[in-house]
Amino acid sequence: MNFIQHTRAAHYQLAQQPAATPHHVSLYWALFFAWNAGFFEHGLDLDHAAAMQAAHIGNERTYRATLRDLEAWALLSYQPSHSRHQPSRCYLTDLSGAKVPEVKPTTKGKSAPGKSNSPGAEVPEPVGAEVPPVGRLSGAEVPEHSLYDKTGSVKTVHQNSAAAPQKKRGERFQGEELSEAQVLDADQPPSGAAPKKKVATKKKGLHADTIRAAATAARDEPRRRGPLPELPFRQAAIYDFEAFTAAFVGTDYALADLRHYHQLVDNWRDKKTGLPPLRRDWVATSKKFMLNDAADNRLKLAPGTQPHHPSQPAPDPGTRPAPTGYRSKYDA
Repeated sequence: MNFIQHTRAAHYQLAQQPAATPHHVSLYWALFFAWNAGFFEHGLDLDHAAAMQAAHIGNERTYRATLRDLEAWALLSYQPSHSRHQPSRCYLTDLSGAKVPEVKPTTKGKSAPGKSNSPGAEVPEPVGAEVPPVGRLSGAEVPEHSLYDKTGSVKTVHQNSAAAPQKKRGERFQGEELSEAQVLDADQPPSGAAPKKKVATKKKGLHADTIRAAATAARDEPRRRGPLPELPFRQAAIYDFEAFTAAFVGTDYALADLRHYHQLVDNWRDKKTGLPPLRRDWVATSKKFMLNDAADNRLKLAPGTQPHHPSQPAPDPGTRPAPTGYRSKYDA
């Protein structure tokens, strides 16, 4: 088995097939490297999932169609298995003896006639065009808006001029020592003119400050709590009897025998596991115990609490009682 001759022949045969796609190339080389890992045994057991993953083929129909094409091109022989207990087999064709056209050697450049290729030959310097030096900029006056005066006036700047005026020591520009509002006020009246009516300036960025303040306040607020953990009753916050009693103050559940129901919930066990059950809200669970007993008319009330029986409404004193079958002399 000549490894180099085989790979050259396989690559040449795949390149000569007009219908060959990257799926054919990737699947063949995945099978070839698996065959190489098995030291070129006669047959190769196919693991379809591993072969598809190695060839980067995600569709099983594409994988089987590609396998059939490789068999039709005489690159391998595929024997599918019809039993789940026996894998399919693949026999790759040995192409080490196939004739492959020789690769043309690379061309080598030759020097021009009369020139030598020896490393000591002198290489002439490249001829460069002479470019005249760029002259200095003229003293043209370029208008530039002043940073201090916003009334539209401009000042003249002399570029690259030695005669450019320098700021004298102690000299002040127009607008110096003014506040920001005075500098940026373009409609400031000249001295001696009647003062204009003051107009409230528009505050820029007001909405942005409001949004930023709201976002900052939202971060400081406590976030919404997550779901409560499931705990046994003895680890709950209302396991203490005083806390258990305080949970029902001001409700009708306070009329029940809370010590009885506290002990009833504490002794409750799961029928299947025999362990104390886990709940998120033991207050709601205790109320469920009381409601179930009330529905079965066996609610245990607190000592000294009388059950409430709705009585029949008292008869109207102005109405005559129903006849009983006895008539007196006073009956009309």
